[in-house]
Amino acid sequence: MLKFKFLFSLLILLIVITTVGYTQSLEKELVKADSLYEKKQYISAIKIYEKIYNEGNSSPAMLLKLARIEEGMGNLGHSMYYLEKYYQFTKDEKVIDYLKETSESKNAVGFDYGLGYQADLFYKEWKIYFQLFFSIIIFLGIGMMIKHQNSTQKKKSYFTIALIPLLIVAFLNNYSGKSEAIITNTPSYLLEGPSSGANLVEKVNAPAKIQVKDQVDVWSKVIFEDKEAYIKTSQIKKL
Repeated sequence: MLKFKFLFSLLILLIVITTVGYTQSLEKELVKADSLYEKKQYISAIKIYEKIYNEGNSSPAMLLKLARIEEGMGNLGHSMYYLEKYYQFTKDEKVIDYLKETSESKNAVGFDYGLGYQADLFYKEWKIYFQLFFSIIIFLGIGMMIKHQNSTQKKKSYFTIALIPLLIVAFLNNYSGKSEAIITNTPSYLLEGPSSGANLVEKVNAPAKIQVKDQVDVWSKVIFEDKEAYIKTSQIKKL
């Protein structure tokens, strides 16, 4: 027992040390990138920012800087991608207004921020809480069925109480919301199949938001303006 406690304590200590060390390293990289940004050394700054982002770390300030650098470099699709991620953090409506204006002036396609977009965003943000809430109701229903196992009528009532949340949780587990991406590299070519020799569906000359249905090797199966097509995954950034 003492040996187990020692090993458990050692494991916790190692986790804490590793976490603290990683956090300090991340902070140093971010400070370095911010310093380069302030000095207008944008190429060097963006390399560090992208490294941090690709490791799964970001902040509204960093996303905004990435968007500004990309826009200054003429990479409109990348800039719009980071601005949309920034909006998901902050819910700053000014960003949506800017994205709408930019998509209209640059003939970008698919950047719809209406009720459907807001509902999908709400669903993704609150999904885990819905799962937790309905899971609690399921367990309560099962618990009451066990407690009243000698009463058929009550068991039926509590079964119904547990069944509906169970169906809802099953739906939540199987639906993650819309899988969308932005075509960031233009021009890009949408093809009928996952092959460079497939027939051309559309040439995309401006950033576009698309739905991603599947991935086949280096290709993504997408929906663009109600048309099914394939595009190189390297040409898009998934939201």
